[in-house]
Amino acid sequence: MNRSDPLVSFARLVGDFGNPFYDEERQRDVWNEASAFGFQLVLWCSLLASTVLVWAVGAPALPYAMGLVVLVGSASLLTLGYAQRLGISLTGTRMMRARMLPLLVLMLALAGGLVRASISGDGFSSGFGIGMAVGGLGALLALGLATRRRTQS
Repeated sequence: MNRSDPLVSFARLVGDFGNPFYDEERQRDVWNEASAFGFQLVLWCSLLASTVLVWAVGAPALPYAMGLVVLVGSASLLTLGYAQRLGISLTGTRMMRARMLPLLVLMLALAGGLVRASISGDGFSSGFGIGMAVGGLGALLALGLATRRRTQS
């Protein structure tokens, strides 16, 4: 583990991992589980809130819904990056299908709402829709390539 890594240093500062609170093992384990629960709750609630926003409000909600998605997505990527820097890879793990299905439905509802709001909106919204379509295709391509690499190795 490279302690001078900027992401690791930032995470240690934000998480206050040197606090005596973390010295007791059970307390640390319970806090880790509680933090994981809170993290997942924020992920689900932010996706749900963004979905409701774009379906209920339409084009005027696009910047707010996407701001929320980008904020939570960035925190998620930093969390994954921190774990990876400390030698934990989550790319080989699989989520339970029962848990993936509602997430997939929510993501599709969000994407549908974003497309609907983009089509009915002004210049920003239509440009956003084009960018979302291109970005979505790029993400699917990257996912396909990553899956192919993983199955080949």
